[in-house]
Amino acid sequence: MALEQDIANLIQSTDALTAVVDNKAQQLDNQMAAFDTRIAKKEQDVDKFIQEAMPETRYVQDIFIGGSKDYFYPVWWAMNGNAAGVSKVTVARHYSWNGDTRPLNSTSGHQAALLLELEGNATPWSGNANFLQVKRFHERYNPTVSHTSFAMYCKREKADSSLDLYGGGEEGAFGAFCATRSGVYLRGGGLTYRIIKNWKGDVNFHDGADMNRRNIYETTSDTWSVRWYAEPIPFAERLAPTLSSIPYANHPYTPPTA
Repeated sequence: MALEQDIANLIQSTDALTAVVDNKAQQLDNQMAAFDTRIAKKEQDVDKFIQEAMPETRYVQDIFIGGSKDYFYPVWWAMNGNAAGVSKVTVARHYSWNGDTRPLNSTSGHQAALLLELEGNATPWSGNANFLQVKRFHERYNPTVSHTSFAMYCKREKADSSLDLYGGGEEGAFGAFCATRSGVYLRGGGLTYRIIKNWKGDVNFHDGADMNRRNIYETTSDTWSVRWYAEPIPFAERLAPTLSSIPYANHPYTPPTA
């Protein structure tokens, strides 16, 4: 009888211990679930922080312009429209780049420093915001940039001689005419430049391999046609960039009438 009572007591004690273990296990499961929830929340917070803190993607293109140091050579691009926000373009040079060949300063490795920071939107013929602002401009040791413009400085001619010239005027005239591209002119002579943008796609440029023109764009309608083209500009005709006096002001492009 005593043995049976001992066995019953042992079973009761085991059941009680099992209940305690099960309770502790449930508490541990609850704590682990809470930890998992907190960890998941922290992971979301970290992902959100990284997404918000990460700078926008920069697309970098290094270009080399040979030719003559006595000329500026055309560089042109088309910016994105309103849906992509503000387009940013920086044209830069470290002051000592190409110092081993010394194309500008023969007695020093200090050749030319350039930082030209631009913000804009779309192209002259686009129905979007249509502007280009010179946000920052710095040169040192030697001038390197000229004729910065929302409508690319270029010349124009008829793409079809039987039609009128778009915009009127004389063929071969030089001005801020191009309705599909923005651009600058960069000094040649054997210099490296870095183009930094916030949208994909390379800029087009004249590499100075010759002094010939580069065609930028051409189009034809029922009554008119046009071909825009750019040629190297002599150093003596340099037009330095001008900082925008009113930041974020919109200066819309007004195309010439046909």
